[in-house]
Amino acid sequence: MYKILILAYLIGQDPIATQQTFELKQSFESMEACKQELTLQSRDNGTYDVTWDFVNHGNFEWDWLAFGCMNQETGEEFVIEPTYPLGKPKELQGVRIKDRGIPI
Repeated sequence: MYKILILAYLIGQDPIATQQTFELKQSFESMEACKQELTLQSRDNGTYDVTWDFVNHGNFEWDWLAFGCMNQETGEEFVIEPTYPLGKPKELQGVRIKDRGIPI
């Protein structure tokens, strides 16, 4: 079983101190099905639907550091990290995600 996980932090706060992993309720039978949902972009603004919905439902208090699909039994994962065309937000300057895996 594959799940979508989002590693996020409170906007304007220390991303290390406030980071939290969120697990979406929906599960998938295959990595391909999970990736298809994960990478869906139905808006003309270049955002992923999963992250758009996450940020909106969190009342713009949370932003994501990484998100991906993971099989908790095998450890198989697919991770996407954000790009910052206008530069990283101030609170993320100097912050790097060392382990590309998303903590569960």
